[in-house]
Amino acid sequence: MSKFEGMTDGPLTIERTDESGDLCLRFIGKSILRDPSELLQPILLQVLEEAGTNSQRLILDFRGLTYMNSSTFTPLVKTLEKARLGTATLTVIYNETAKWQTVSFTALTIFNTSDGRVTVVGNE
Repeated sequence: MSKFEGMTDGPLTIERTDESGDLCLRFIGKSILRDPSELLQPILLQVLEEAGTNSQRLILDFRGLTYMNSSTFTPLVKTLEKARLGTATLTVIYNETAKWQTVSFTALTIFNTSDGRVTVVGNE
């Protein structure tokens, strides 16, 4: 499988950057996909594996989203669970000033690991 470089699907854009030793995916726009698991799950699992192989932290940055349907959380939850049970390092960042993001993403802090390997954090 080729390396994920980024994509646009309707109003959703995912940008990839490799910076400071981290692999970062920035989610921008709106995630209104009918079946987001079909599109997002393979991407998220691929970049999680790639980051682990390269000893990088994977950062999933959702601060650029203005809307995300509830179905989009399914592939994110599966990715967090895989990271938590494995050895990968993963950080999910959300916009804590956007009420909908705070309500949605704070529920995902149950995946935070005590060693800081997996974290869900709010950050402006």
